[in-house]
Amino acid sequence: MFNLPATPDTELSQQPRDAAWREFARAPLVPVALAVTTGLILDRYGDVPAITGWVLGVVGLVLWSVGRARGAATSVVWLWVAVAGLGAIYHNLYRNHVEPNDISQFATEIPTPARIRGIVVEEPVRHRPPRNDPFVTEQLSETTSTVLTATEIHSRDGWVGASGRIRVSIEGLVTGIHTGDRVEMTGRLVLPAVPANPGETNWRELLLNQRITASLRVEKSITPVTRLEEGWRRSLFGWLSVIRGWGTRTFQQLLPEPEAGLAGALLLGDRTALDREEWQAFVRTGVVHVLAISGQHLVILAMFIWLVLKVFDVRRRRGAGSVALVMIGYALLTGARPSAVRAAIMVCTVCAALILRRPVMAANAFALAWIVVVAINPTDPFTIGCQLSFVSVFVLSFAAPVWLAPRSPTPVEQLLAEYRTFGEQLARSLGRGVWVATAISFILAVVNAPLILAWQNLVAPIGVILGPPVVLLSSIALISGFLLLLAAPISAWLAWPLARVTEWSLAACEALVRWAVQIPGAWVYGPSPSTTWLIGFYSGVIALVLLPTVWQRRILIALAVWVILGLVVSLWTRETDELRVTILAVGHGGCVVIETPDNRVLLYDVGTTRGPDTVRRVIAPYLWQRGITRIDEVFLSHADLDHFNGLPELLERFPIGRVTHTPTFADKTTRGVETVLDTLDRRGIARRIAVVGERFEAGAVTLEVLHPPSEGPAGNENTRSLVLLVRSGTNTILLTGDLEGEGQAQVRLKPIPAVDVMLAPHHGGKSANAPQPGPGNTLFPGLMAQWAKPKLVISSQRPGPTDHLAGAYGGVGAIVWDTPTAGAVTVRCHSSGVITEAFRTGEVRVVARRK
Repeated sequence: MFNLPATPDTELSQQPRDAAWREFARAPLVPVALAVTTGLILDRYGDVPAITGWVLGVVGLVLWSVGRARGAATSVVWLWVAVAGLGAIYHNLYRNHVEPNDISQFATEIPTPARIRGIVVEEPVRHRPPRNDPFVTEQLSETTSTVLTATEIHSRDGWVGASGRIRVSIEGLVTGIHTGDRVEMTGRLVLPAVPANPGETNWRELLLNQRITASLRVEKSITPVTRLEEGWRRSLFGWLSVIRGWGTRTFQQLLPEPEAGLAGALLLGDRTALDREEWQAFVRTGVVHVLAISGQHLVILAMFIWLVLKVFDVRRRRGAGSVALVMIGYALLTGARPSAVRAAIMVCTVCAALILRRPVMAANAFALAWIVVVAINPTDPFTIGCQLSFVSVFVLSFAAPVWLAPRSPTPVEQLLAEYRTFGEQLARSLGRGVWVATAISFILAVVNAPLILAWQNLVAPIGVILGPPVVLLSSIALISGFLLLLAAPISAWLAWPLARVTEWSLAACEALVRWAVQIPGAWVYGPSPSTTWLIGFYSGVIALVLLPTVWQRRILIALAVWVILGLVVSLWTRETDELRVTILAVGHGGCVVIETPDNRVLLYDVGTTRGPDTVRRVIAPYLWQRGITRIDEVFLSHADLDHFNGLPELLERFPIGRVTHTPTFADKTTRGVETVLDTLDRRGIARRIAVVGERFEAGAVTLEVLHPPSEGPAGNENTRSLVLLVRSGTNTILLTGDLEGEGQAQVRLKPIPAVDVMLAPHHGGKSANAPQPGPGNTLFPGLMAQWAKPKLVISSQRPGPTDHLAGAYGGVGAIVWDTPTAGAVTVRCHSSGVITEAFRTGEVRVVARRK
């Protein structure tokens, strides 16, 4: 018989407030963990040669050995230096070392056909097609993704050896392939994408954290993937993947569709049954941690298993071993994510202490968990899940129990307590439980908010209130779902009541989230805080948790000042004489960001054929990177989806003052146009119509409307594109949308001075930018080139030839840049002239100089 022991998350709840820093000072693994972390940071951000780690490691070990032999008390410092060096070496080798025949050596920036053989190292994951979206030009089908370790690639000389890991995306659903199987795939091999815009995710660097150096796109065919040899039966992770797949199917059979997807995410870490909107609802309300497998899941299961073992009178030491085995198995089953590994190690430490009859030093367990996570993958500490997990448990274990501990009752209060009825005592206990749960939710929300803002540009105040009931409901679902998986193979009658409990608790959880996500102000997006500010904030949090009580008030005041200072700096607007215009690289579409000297932000178009997701991946990150939190006006050139389909997503992230469009924009009867107009009206956003001859002013910058007229011209929407001439002093930038045909003819009737920079009409298409034929085989500049006489032409397009643009504009002395090559192009107009910068190539060009 044994009592339920304290978990590492509550280990210090009975210790004095001043004991936390002493425990960390005594724990022998804490300096080791700090040294390893120093080495990781040094290699990741230190910008030092790789040999530095080897030097630190060797020198540190030598001096430690010498000092130890002489009995020097400081020899241990050199041991920590050696550990830091080894940490840097390990991180560098894990992330950057590749074999000579690595698959990246066969890949290029342009997708090329390839036949590859290899071993499946991640269970193929099915991605549900997105819901039918009126803003997507071509609706996407379901896909399957996996990771392959290459063994061979087909070349002109036949099959040759290859190595390295490949991220594989397959059109359609793939079945019968599991982790450990040897397969052959045919697709298009390419290097992972690098950013084309400031603020955009660097997928090449991100995938290196998983040691992935190439991507393979497998198009839908009869046999996209061929299994050469079954291998999952010989692989532990193959068995775990098959078990996880069985669990997902069990939920799908016994639960309704929405709850089956939530159960798969909650218990098995399978997010594929949830579409993006369902997942985003949990993200935006700040409770996504209840679905992402985390330490909370393992601790809840551990406590439940302890309780069951206690009921069945299992011996204490035997029960501890059983709990430890279940924790390790469950962490592996759900993918061995850093947060799950952290919780498993800390719970296993408590279990080991029970078995060995030794006290638990919580700081040592905390440091051991960090070291194990680093040992498994030294890049995990640089991910949001790992950082949030360790920050949360640090505060929860070493501070929250002390901060929330009830004060000792006075003699009078003790006397009164003896006369309270059972109902009164129960009510008071429940009330305190609710208060403590809410307080913990508030503390973790405040502590984690800067990290979440840094990684996701999101703050969710509603999570403080929503957290406790959602955690309670998800905990019930976690336990009932776990029992459901155990009962399903035994008896359908036994599984039925467990399925209903799981269904009802998850349905209630989902209903709460759907309600909360609709509340105004429940969640807000914003720019990321600077790294310097984050370091300062979390240094203060560490000091607040560890230092004695006498320092607590001073630290709180310092933290408050630091937060206010960060807000002031983020809201500070700098005066400048510079007009900044950035043509973002969004593929076949358009988004031009105009930042005026008086700190107004205007957008010209916000869309692409890739769909609204481009706002999340490209446009919003760029704006946040620039510190932009509000958009004063959006100009929509015309009613084609690839020029406005990002507007609803933009509205979710930024307040918009006004939307300006053409006279015929609202006349196009498509679901996309109707939905956008309804959204604008529902949000109360002002709209106005722009026609030729109007002039809009933004401080010293003017935007002159050159097209369209109030009526016509005849033809498609392209002929009626909104054409803006942006003026800053004597410098001009011409924005043309998809202008072509009769629209171009009308625009050319109005003479304008030679422009400095021009956006090529219709994404640089030949029909809108063709050179004029001359005698014989000679070509003359196109009509638009002869009219505008630009110095630099920028084509916002998908990858493709641009020779015709050079022919159309080169005759007037213009340089042509295309966004697939140059990336985002920034035009800066100021008192000394016009400067253009290409983000991807780094080229800087002086387009014009002011006299």
